[in-house]
Amino acid sequence: MTTETIETGAPAPAKPAPRSRFAKLKLTDDGRPATLAEVGDERVNFSPNERIKVERSPFTVWDDIVNIYSKQGFDSIPADDFERMKWYGIYQQRPKNGHLMMRFKVPGGALNTAQVRLIAGIVKDYGHGFCDITTRQDIQVHWLTIEQMPDIKDRLATVGMTTRGACGDVARNVVSSPIAGIDPEELMNPLPLVNKVTEHFVSTDEFADMPRKHKMAIYGNRSGGQVEIHEIGCYAVKRKDDGSIGFRVLVGGGLSTEPFFAQDLNAFVPEEELLDVLVAISTIYRDHGYRKSRKHARFKYLVADWGAAKVRAMVEEFLGRKLRDAEPLEDDPFEPCYGDKLGIHPQKQEGYSFIGVPVPTGRITCEQMVEAANLADEFGSGEVRFTVMQNFLLPNIPNEHTETVKARLEAIGLPIRRTAFQRGVIACTGIQFCNLAVTETKERAKWIVDELDKILTWEESEFFRINVNGCPNSCGQHWLADVGLQGCTKKIDGELVEHFDFFVGGGVGTGASMTRRVKRVQAVDVPATVKTIIGAFREQRQGNETFGEFCNRHSVEELQAMLP
Repeated sequence: MTTETIETGAPAPAKPAPRSRFAKLKLTDDGRPATLAEVGDERVNFSPNERIKVERSPFTVWDDIVNIYSKQGFDSIPADDFERMKWYGIYQQRPKNGHLMMRFKVPGGALNTAQVRLIAGIVKDYGHGFCDITTRQDIQVHWLTIEQMPDIKDRLATVGMTTRGACGDVARNVVSSPIAGIDPEELMNPLPLVNKVTEHFVSTDEFADMPRKHKMAIYGNRSGGQVEIHEIGCYAVKRKDDGSIGFRVLVGGGLSTEPFFAQDLNAFVPEEELLDVLVAISTIYRDHGYRKSRKHARFKYLVADWGAAKVRAMVEEFLGRKLRDAEPLEDDPFEPCYGDKLGIHPQKQEGYSFIGVPVPTGRITCEQMVEAANLADEFGSGEVRFTVMQNFLLPNIPNEHTETVKARLEAIGLPIRRTAFQRGVIACTGIQFCNLAVTETKERAKWIVDELDKILTWEESEFFRINVNGCPNSCGQHWLADVGLQGCTKKIDGELVEHFDFFVGGGVGTGASMTRRVKRVQAVDVPATVKTIIGAFREQRQGNETFGEFCNRHSVEELQAMLP
């Protein structure tokens, strides 16, 4: 985690209200922790996750990882502490036989080259030589063991990184545009603010007990990224009446098994007040969010029930002041932006470009990471940015060196010139490592785009988004894709065969929409099915409508009739 801060002159955020009902459990006379029932805690009838959190703060588990479990081994870890270890980004790797996945937080997707090299070293020493870029700009490393955790933690600390809050019921990695600070169209560079927000939420235990995960995004302009899908999404705006720059704030977005787009608070928040507002919203979610059912615990359900106007009123009550109303939204459409621009693009600093590098499905080797760091040091500003589409980019490359960097990237198997299908493919971890998945994803996704490249081309836009998920939880964001694939199985001749539920028509930006399920397709038939729906689009397209607009113009029954 980077540690740059900004001085705003604003007072520190208001201290969150105490949560006596979520205090640590008391001890009984014989010294054992009292049960929820014994202390009259209302969460006695809630989900097991609530018991685990209230009995002991998950952030206290690290001492046991270092002092006990790393010495006594995997079998010494109690089931409850496996859950608490998620607060440090640690999950059991499928098939739960001793190996672990660890997620490293990368605020705003920005790492310096020392941090990149250190991660590459961990990947080389412990991670079988590869790692995954996630859809929240994090890095996931597999094949780790509990014995290695103290060394990994110590290594990360030498470069200012942490995994604290990478998973669990906490504020997760704060995402932003990978071209923050160099985007010719941004109103302000959000990265210093991303780091300030990250430092606040990482350094306090006040938000260690959220109802479920809590995701935030901060962008420097309206089209900086996928602002609509987070618990809290913020993007910079410039007022017409006085020219001041601040943020619009959206609340209650989220995907998973039931997707919601966020609602606008209709407030204008100056930069120096944004952290106050984020603390207020987070406190409201923490103290009022649903906890009885894990399926219903996300902030999106509270916002859906309350509405944005009530959330805003609660924020104003917490802050003790009214928020300034936002100006009416511009009617001008803006291009859907997923945060990525691949290839060579001029940045706002004259004479410099950034190079967006596609990494199909986000899987990258330690050797490729080291060379990316070498290029960033040799030709750039010593920085690598990771993206929500599982790619990375190199900023601040002098224009005279872009072709050299391009050739060096191609030499390590990372050509920047790829097809639209290769540029747009996203895949979650899948059955190889994830205990929830029912289908393979990474290699299946690569096979799908390779097969598509053999049978058709896509020139209508920079990329065609094919998002592959191994289960319904949408880590691969199939709700936002041109074609979303949700893994499932079906019996054929008495044997389970890999299938995918076939979704179409998702996208963000003006006219944002979630995909709709059309049919269930055997995995081997996915490329032909994609070809068929694209063929129907090309034959029946009206004017310059996009693939998503075409799909959303038709009913599910009409789309089904187009497919075999």
